Amino acid sequence: MVGVLSLHAPLGFLEEGEDLVACFRDASVAREACAALTAGGHRFELVTDIPEGDPMEAFRAASRPFPVGRRLWIDPGDPSDSSPPAGRIAIRVPASRAFGTGGHESTRLALLALEDSADPGGTVLDAGTGSGILALAAAALGASRAVGFDIDAEALFVARENLRRHPFGRRVALLAGPVTCIRKRFATVVANLLPDELLPIRADLAARVAPRGRLVVSGIPAERENEMARRLRGRRLRLVSRRQENGWICLCLERASS
Repeated sequence: MVGVLSLHAPLGFLEEGEDLVACFRDASVAREACAALTAGGHRFELVTDIPEGDPMEAFRAASRPFPVGRRLWIDPGDPSDSSPPAGRIAIRVPASRAFGTGGHESTRLALLALEDSADPGGTVLDAGTGSGILALAAAALGASRAVGFDIDAEALFVARENLRRHPFGRRVALLAGPVTCIRKRFATVVANLLPDELLPIRADLAARVAPRGRLVVSGIPAERENEMARRLRGRRLRLVSRRQENGWICLCLERASS
């Protein structure tokens, strides 16, 4: 909200002593309203004025690149002109409202799992792609094709901009919609989602894991690890590894060969 105006009588539809409060989210509209009220001789009071600007700007300016695993170099700053150390691949994802800059434990755990299960020439599905960081990392690590999907249109707009920052971004496709829109199977399916976001779609995600492929699930609070492991395992999925950082867990499951 840019401003809250308290408008005082006299106005044709207000009784003496009554006020009309108007709230604005768009700065230009708020300024136009102020100008029109002043020109019309109306008395008003600007009660609240919240500064305009990008709330992530200061964070990006203060951010510094950092390594993840053996091969990745994550840069959440903007503009970014840093060069990664020898042997590392830069993933440039400026902080935004779309989740995923590598700073959160659940994202780092998923990146480590992708690195360990990297299959050159394989395919990766990124569920709830957010900023696109996991799909980009999969392509950087050698995937022939990565697909990221999300139901948040704003996140996909951010992800599309991030793809354009990387030459390997051409191997990433984005899809707006639920997992049911996807028909193919993938060598790796990764989902960095909270349990209550993941559980309703867990069967659909498992069905998109190719035989002998892997399902990587991050974003699990430690206190829910046992529950999630029990609900994710099944006749065709077995737990093969786990990772933990602070209070967050990442589970890796493998699908049977048939």
